[in-house]
Amino acid sequence: RNWALVGAASLAVGGKLLSEVSSTFACGPRAVARASPPSALQKGKVAATFASATATNLAGISVGATIALGVGIAAAGRSQRSQVAARVVRGAPSLLQVLEQKKLLSFAEGQKLLSAAESAGLGIQTVEQLGLLKFAEKNKLLTTAENLVTNPSTPFTLLIGSLFLGGAAFTLATAEQVDFLNWVLVGALGAPALVLAIAALVIFGLTSGTIKTRNFSRLEKVTTYSSIGNLGSFQQTEGFRDSTLLQTLEDRGILSFIEENRLLTLAGSLVNKPLTLTQSLGVLSTVEGLKILSIVESTAADNWGPFNVSSAGLVLAPLALALFILNPFGLGLPLALALGLPALALIAVGIGISAFSPPQPMK
Repeated sequence: RNWALVGAASLAVGGKLLSEVSSTFACGPRAVARASPPSALQKGKVAATFASATATNLAGISVGATIALGVGIAAAGRSQRSQVAARVVRGAPSLLQVLEQKKLLSFAEGQKLLSAAESAGLGIQTVEQLGLLKFAEKNKLLTTAENLVTNPSTPFTLLIGSLFLGGAAFTLATAEQVDFLNWVLVGALGAPALVLAIAALVIFGLTSGTIKTRNFSRLEKVTTYSSIGNLGSFQQTEGFRDSTLLQTLEDRGILSFIEENRLLTLAGSLVNKPLTLTQSLGVLSTVEGLKILSIVESTAADNWGPFNVSSAGLVLAPLALALFILNPFGLGLPLALALGLPALALIAVGIGISAFSPPQPMK
């Protein structure tokens, strides 16, 4: 039914446009036949008038588009300063899962976008130098983008907004008397309509066919205080909360930690052109093919996920130590290394994943 409404609105706008064009050119041939050929002076006046009107119209549209841009930026800043906690829609995939399913990481690698960025002077440390990590974390830009992109209703909502604004702009542009203010309003309404239409198409193409491949829910206990009665009481409730990896990066302040300690700048100083090296080694396509990002995201969100990873290492480590001490058949050292190294690796991975576990909710 929603798409039927969209189609009906599109047909209405198209019918209005067709009727206007038809009424404009209906009497064209007869009028031309009755009119006498214009002189050169008349042609010059018509051209000058047309050029002046066109310049005025374009100026009005530009002013309107600039006003719309300023209002949009101000509204975005106001909404971000409100710091409203938003979560991914239940059942929707995370943004990392969308990137993996649409193979955007391997696309960036195949198109050599990383090396092109470094060749243009945009290194791995550029985001630190510009303060973009702390800015994104403070204003919740990652979670906002994730919620907007992964919400199934976003393309339809944007398309409806685009049709509404575009229809209003078309009505103003085709009015009987159009002055400079009309063209300002046309620009103020038409520019957002175009942006919303493009965004709807891009988001629809990005998320169509994607599904939630891994769970990233976490069982949490929340303690609340109720002031009912003379003394009041504490109540504890349990519930599942979705927490994606991008949300955790912002909630735990990991982006600010990276920027304040200049870790990306350190990596850029240790390795020559790290982005180009990452691209040449095929790291992005490997991570995408093995679903490493979604696995880390799901494991970190699980209450026992990091421990489950480290548990195998905690079992193998004592066995490796026992083999080293007992030295059976003189093979104690090789056997200890064969078990001990994977054990240490599993323990390290579990500890590393625990650093990306969601923080405890505020009580």
